[in-house]
Amino acid sequence: MKRLGLAVLLWMAASAQADPLADRAAAIKPAPAELAWMRIPWLTSLVEAERIAQAENRPILFWNVDDDPLERC
Repeated sequence: MKRLGLAVLLWMAASAQADPLADRAAAIKPAPAELAWMRIPWLTSLVEAERIAQAENRPILFWNVDDDPLERC
């Protein structure tokens, strides 16, 4: 019976220890404020963006990522 009790205590101590991978994942997981850009209704059509921007009297952020920035180095 003592061995069973010792085994249970050892198992409880081992399971109570923090998982190092879970700690790392929690440390690098973005905070909700860092993900606010994902709530922006981004558009992929420039024509549609112009139509909406004119209707709402707002500017357009045009971000072109078709080129390799290191290609010219």
